[in-house]
Amino acid sequence: MQVQRGLWIAASFSILLAQSAWAEPQSGATIQPGAMETVESIEEREIAQGTLAEITAIRIDQTAAGAQLVIETASGSTLSPTTSTEGNALILEIPNAVLALPDGSEFQAVSPGEGLAYISVTALDERTVRISVTGIEAAPAVNLSSEAGRLSIGLAAGTATVQAEDAAPLRVVVTATRTEEDPLDIPRSVTVITREEIEAQTALSRDLQDILAFTVPGFGPPSGRAFSDTSNSFRGRAPLVLIDGVPQTTNASSFFGRELRTIAPSAVERIEVVRGPSAVYGQGATGGVINIITRQADQPGRSATVEGGVSAALGSLPEESLGNYFGAGFSGNDADSDLALNFSREYTGADFDAEGDRIPTVQGTSESETFNLYGRLGWDLNSRERLQLSANYYDTSRDTDAISDPDITAMPGLQKPQARVFEDGIEFIGADPQMDRNALFSLSYANENFWGSQLQGQLYYRDNEVQSDPRDRRLRNQGIFQGRLELENWGTRLQVDSPLAESLSLLWGVDYSQEHTSSTRNLFDPNVFDASGGRVYQKIDEVIVVPPYELDSLGLFAQAQWDISDRVALQGGLRYENFSVSVDDYTTLFGDDIQGGSQRFDDVVFNLGGLYRVTDELGLFASFAQGYSVPSFADVLFAPSEGFRFDEGIEDLQPQKVDNFELGLRGEWDTVQASLAGFYNQSNLGSAFVDTDGDNFFELERAPERVYGVEATVDWQPGRNWRLGSTLSWAEGEADFADDDEGFLPFSGFDISPLKLTAYLENQTTPGWRNRLQLLYVGSRDRAFEAGIDSAPISSYAVLNYISSIQVGPGELQIGILNLLDNQYFTAYDQLFRVDGPFENFGTAAPGRTVTVGYRATF
Repeated sequence: MQVQRGLWIAASFSILLAQSAWAEPQSGATIQPGAMETVESIEEREIAQGTLAEITAIRIDQTAAGAQLVIETASGSTLSPTTSTEGNALILEIPNAVLALPDGSEFQAVSPGEGLAYISVTALDERTVRISVTGIEAAPAVNLSSEAGRLSIGLAAGTATVQAEDAAPLRVVVTATRTEEDPLDIPRSVTVITREEIEAQTALSRDLQDILAFTVPGFGPPSGRAFSDTSNSFRGRAPLVLIDGVPQTTNASSFFGRELRTIAPSAVERIEVVRGPSAVYGQGATGGVINIITRQADQPGRSATVEGGVSAALGSLPEESLGNYFGAGFSGNDADSDLALNFSREYTGADFDAEGDRIPTVQGTSESETFNLYGRLGWDLNSRERLQLSANYYDTSRDTDAISDPDITAMPGLQKPQARVFEDGIEFIGADPQMDRNALFSLSYANENFWGSQLQGQLYYRDNEVQSDPRDRRLRNQGIFQGRLELENWGTRLQVDSPLAESLSLLWGVDYSQEHTSSTRNLFDPNVFDASGGRVYQKIDEVIVVPPYELDSLGLFAQAQWDISDRVALQGGLRYENFSVSVDDYTTLFGDDIQGGSQRFDDVVFNLGGLYRVTDELGLFASFAQGYSVPSFADVLFAPSEGFRFDEGIEDLQPQKVDNFELGLRGEWDTVQASLAGFYNQSNLGSAFVDTDGDNFFELERAPERVYGVEATVDWQPGRNWRLGSTLSWAEGEADFADDDEGFLPFSGFDISPLKLTAYLENQTTPGWRNRLQLLYVGSRDRAFEAGIDSAPISSYAVLNYISSIQVGPGELQIGILNLLDNQYFTAYDQLFRVDGPFENFGTAAPGRTVTVGYRATF
């Protein structure tokens, strides 16, 4: 049934796409049997009757005033074009005309005159000819002269409109409402990370998790881990991660928290973040939405970008710490099509802490080689319709020669993990090292005038294969293993934005996705492992951890936007969610036979928000939003409770609905931008992992949850050359477990982050030299430790970073120094393992002072 529904939706999308080839409906037209005429015969008749003008010749004359486009017609017809501009292009549309050129069906000219880049003359439809003249810096100025049989179009180089230097550019976000909106008009907490900010932060790290950690309030501090979703949490809950609207978050994300490591930052144009549950997108967006929007060729002409750089740990500059990266991009845009390409390759060296010791990070990102290839091809089918194809391939693998020395667990007292380095490297027999491959394909269609509405449709396919580093879990009776995840996902999105009145619009549509997930483990020979001192991993078996299961998701939504006045606006809507999941009979990793089956869940979630502009610069907003998500079935199927049957496991499988209340204030003045928001969210059926037997074996437990907190941002430009700002995030979360009588207990530090404060100070030292200091402060948190939830408390720490960019030749030289003061510290994530015991070697120190030098040039 779900496959039929998916085919029906895909077929509907294809029909809507085919609308570009349909003729516009003619009111009152009736076609009698036998009276059908072909388009060609109608055209010939109208030409003969003089109702259609034939354009028989086009040429360019050079005059003292500039280039002149001359268009000649047969039979002395007079042409009456309409004019408009689109960016740097002047558009003229000639109604009741057809092209009848002797040497082709269209006319093109490159660099036809001073200040002009391109001219094209094409048939827009059967009765309209379209002329597009693209200027180099701005749309050309035009002087029209029409007479019988001839249209003369005088063209002169346009003058670019110079924006006031201090004026802020127009910002538009699409993630919060799935339509283009000014962030000031959205009654939600929204953060937009621009291309310029991304490029600046890559001087310190090319990991999107690290970039978000500094720029987005509520996002957890960096963990340095490849497989951890702890730092990804928003307000104690998991966000939905998208790339151009395509979900990267999987139902098995708690096994492999890799959603933000599926694309390189060089392929990203901007990142839009909505904090808090979203009923607009659904599909598990209980913590918020992170939409990664890729690069596109939106400027006329062609350009190429080349970048490269090196990195190393300062101090003794150990050879093992040397890293490097290289990237190249191309952008091309002509009248009707555009192409964007990007390739990058990065190798990250080994990390060293502030004491000069090598960091043996378990599940780390150091010593990894990453390739990313991205492409986007777009076609403007006509003035209303656009078709776009995009693809991204991401491949990263880690090949380290060091492990975290297990011998420290036998030493008395708390020890800092040490690296055990193997001269011959780590050897895999019958298996491969840690890796992640993600292939994404997307086809989208947009129609700006679909019978008075704006229509957008998308088909996508994603294939993901992940393999973790090997882990010795013999203390948990799980042996020495390496986790593997295989995921295949396809889906479609269709939405229509319909104006109902001048100040009222309705967005409505459907989302559908189908996800196939399975997880296995490579098991390694413990005798070979011990005999080699932990160097050799010889595969002896592969076992099923999570059986293959299929998850289908269908969402129907409607969202209204009502601008009541210039000061007051309301947004609200609902979404119907329908999930179905099925799994065959299987045997767990621990030998228990489980009967499979299928389950179906559905519900309706709501959202309502209001915005009141106190002044033109200051707005007050309030919102209520619900999120709806099914639990990770990978967690449920991994180690189900005794006697569990999938078709009867109602409590473990029941979806979670989150209610979120938010109140905020947001202002933008000439030199100050600030926001303040408080939130509270709760759910009756949260998901948490609990160490039920005290043996570090965690089981899934469902319980009521509540999360509350405050987030704030401020940016100030006190002078032409100075900028400074800060963000603040504080949140707390609690759960009420059924097997205790202590009421609500605090969330673990794995589920919620301590207080986080960021600050920056930037100076434009000279016209070509910019310097920036930025601080990350993470506060202490011991509530969960005092309640017996966490094994260790979290102590506060601070990290100061430095970024400098210098204009050199045609490009920019970037210098970044991570941990400028060479502070020795442990991240909040690692501190949770800082306890004398069997997992003592897991909580490693953070990197010390590290420098990156890079150069980027655009031609």
